Amino acid sequence: MHPMLNIAVKAARRSGTVLNRFSLDLERVNISRQSIRGYADEAYRVAEESAIDVISRAYPDHIISMDGNFVDLNAHKGFLWIVCPIDGLVNFAYGFPFYAVSIVLIQNGRVLQSVVYDPVRNELFTSRRGSGSFLNNRRIRVSGHIVFSDALIGDGFDYINNNDFLCKKSTIGCLSTRKIGSVTLGLAYVACGRLDGFYGNGIDRNHLAAGSILVSEAGGLITDFYGDQRWLESKEIIAATPKIFTTFKSNVNKFLVV
Repeated sequence: MHPMLNIAVKAARRSGTVLNRFSLDLERVNISRQSIRGYADEAYRVAEESAIDVISRAYPDHIISMDGNFVDLNAHKGFLWIVCPIDGLVNFAYGFPFYAVSIVLIQNGRVLQSVVYDPVRNELFTSRRGSGSFLNNRRIRVSGHIVFSDALIGDGFDYINNNDFLCKKSTIGCLSTRKIGSVTLGLAYVACGRLDGFYGNGIDRNHLAAGSILVSEAGGLITDFYGDQRWLESKEIIAATPKIFTTFKSNVNKFLVV
């Protein structure tokens, strides 16, 4: 494993250990619903600090961003680390076991490598540009499904403020959709073939950066809703196995894009 990828893995596992400890405490002390968000925020902070400590000790001259709130990757020269200690914070807070740690390394404006770690299942997704994607050191590929009507699609939309999407989502023509509450896990599941595709909008850029390279290095396709490579800027994404991608994008534009 490349030394920088090894450091990312070490950092992600360190954060995962923190989350597992907080998760066990959450079950044991039966925290009230009023204070549960504060408890989850504290878990986020400690897990974040743990990952940053690992990275900064190994590469003290590299820039580390915690919020992923970058606008133009080309503005960043050298190495930039993006740390997200919990993608799926609400899931974590309520004990729903779908959340992940993601750590991305960007070099001169390009996503170089990504680690997505699911501490609940001890599943480690890794990818480095040009070297493929892996799940627990086993090479993974996107699914081979060729019929969109038989496809299982991950749903990354926020319907809270957009009831129109909620009404229309069932019309995109796939077999079924799954909203798991973690974008990075959704894209990781596309990379390993558990989902045939994933789509959403208003998504945090750090989550998109983490999952995108996993999908592309596993043989999948990624664009924004209009087929362009501006998904980091627009924060909207369509990712899928190649055989269904065209139909997927066409249906999204037909039924959801206004």
